Amino acid sequence: MSDFIYEQLEEAIILKEFLSNEQLPSERELSTLFNCSRLALREALAALEQQGLIEKRLGAKGGTFVLPTTKRSNHRSSSDIESSWEDLMDIFEYRSIIEPEAARLAALRISDEELDSLQLILDQSQHQLIEREEFRSLDVKFHLLLGRASGNPYLENAIRKIRTRINPALDLMPYSNEVKTKTITDHKYLLAALHERNASLTKDMMFNHIHGSTEAISNQFLKHSITNDET
Repeated sequence: MSDFIYEQLEEAIILKEFLSNEQLPSERELSTLFNCSRLALREALAALEQQGLIEKRLGAKGGTFVLPTTKRSNHRSSSDIESSWEDLMDIFEYRSIIEPEAARLAALRISDEELDSLQLILDQSQHQLIEREEFRSLDVKFHLLLGRASGNPYLENAIRKIRTRINPALDLMPYSNEVKTKTITDHKYLLAALHERNASLTKDMMFNHIHGSTEAISNQFLKHSITNDET
């Protein structure tokens, strides 16, 4: 049971459903949510704390808080990246099949309410003072909602699992106005294609969007490798 709780909370943190420095629900609330004993819950929380995903704070405003995942990821060494690089490329290859097809189906099945929700996420991501963690959270929400709009729960779940695996790598990427602009522009074009119910265009645009992410991460990895070789 503690392993299951750990996996569920880890996934929620990696997918930024809990943002950095956000307080988790109380032990009582989490025990009720997972229908588990306090012992099983505390074992899961201890494992999350050991992994550097959460920390317990004492005092009047104490509790269990999420630690910044992007900050931790940026301190990963190039050897950490290299050890998981082959698996990561397999995941990106898998993603290039799954997400474009989900986007194609979404163009055919998406509801007006889901289109409005995607527009709201896009509007929030364009806020001038938005910080890195919130922007990354909105990026994940956009992709997960588009996966849900496919109307296929297997595709939706696959996208969720894919994002759980690739988010740590995406957190390594630099955050700049150029990165923000590229992501926002891609999402705008995707949303426009969805509004037009153009399935083939939406699929192609999602494929290109994913290819751009893969290429950017590859370049970042090469930069780490070169720096490591030089030192």
